[in-house]
Amino acid sequence: MKKTIICITILAILLMTVFTGTVYADTLDDFSVSVDKKLIHPNDEVVLTVTFGKPLGTFTIKVDFDNDIFDYVSTENGTGNAEGDKVTVEYNESTTTKDDTKITFKAKEGLKTSNPTDFTVTASNLKSENGTTTYDDISSGKVETVTVEPIYEDYTLALEAKGDIIAGKQTDFVLTYSSAMGRPYAKARLEGSVKKAPENGTVKLEGFSTQDNAQYDIIDDGWGNSQGYEIGGEDISQELNLKGIFSEPGDYVVTLKLIDREKSDETIVEQDFNFTVKSEIQEPTEQEPEEKNPVEEEPQELPKTGRNIFIPIIIIALISIISLAYIVKKEKNM
Repeated sequence: MKKTIICITILAILLMTVFTGTVYADTLDDFSVSVDKKLIHPNDEVVLTVTFGKPLGTFTIKVDFDNDIFDYVSTENGTGNAEGDKVTVEYNESTTTKDDTKITFKAKEGLKTSNPTDFTVTASNLKSENGTTTYDDISSGKVETVTVEPIYEDYTLALEAKGDIIAGKQTDFVLTYSSAMGRPYAKARLEGSVKKAPENGTVKLEGFSTQDNAQYDIIDDGWGNSQGYEIGGEDISQELNLKGIFSEPGDYVVTLKLIDREKSDETIVEQDFNFTVKSEIQEPTEQEPEEKNPVEEEPQELPKTGRNIFIPIIIIALISIISLAYIVKKEKNM
């Protein structure tokens, strides 16, 4: 009786094995996750590929993602469904196997900062063609990291003098570094140097930092904390009011650059500025007006003399007329 029961049990197990053909506790050792891009920008798409390592006729894939950064777009090889920060992909076509599934996400518009973000993948209900083999779940999570960042624009530098630069005299300068979308740096620093100067020419560009409560000469000291400071973001513009002194007249070239202290002082941006320094202006002395030679004016009237020559002539003429009249009258009376 005992032997009969044992035989029946063994036969039942064999029959179950033959008719079900299912093998348990196999593993997908080559299961992997990858992305087609590691760095993307707003509105760009990224494709997450889940590779099984063996052809599967049934699978359920779950992807956790940051839905503040990405939107779910579509799925290839399976039916995708997004809820919140999770996408579930299911496939159950036992006669047609798939080696992988591809899930597409799109970075959201308007992101202003760099955002490293993870896709975490788990898997269950993993079966081979016709379900003959069931594989262990992938529950620990396969992680793939992607960075989404805006399209950064280069920083620009500007250094302008307010008026003429006179040798040895203090001149006001405005120094500006700016960017419409500046890449963030945790430890940036501004430095300056004199690339060209006349003989014995020196330059000082000094300003007061309210952040550090300290005075700096950009040429000798650089600007700000020696370990650097944070810069970056949208529409960044930093303006520094400086006092400059150029010791000698002539042509100068001043070089300014932003450096990244975290990357062995790697240059972020560098630019040269040309200045022509004039000699000290001499104030003109007041001069007495030159004496002009007087111009002789022509007389408006003839000068008067001591005698008038017309009077005797008139008298003689009168006497002659009277005499003539007398003689004529006397002859008539005769």
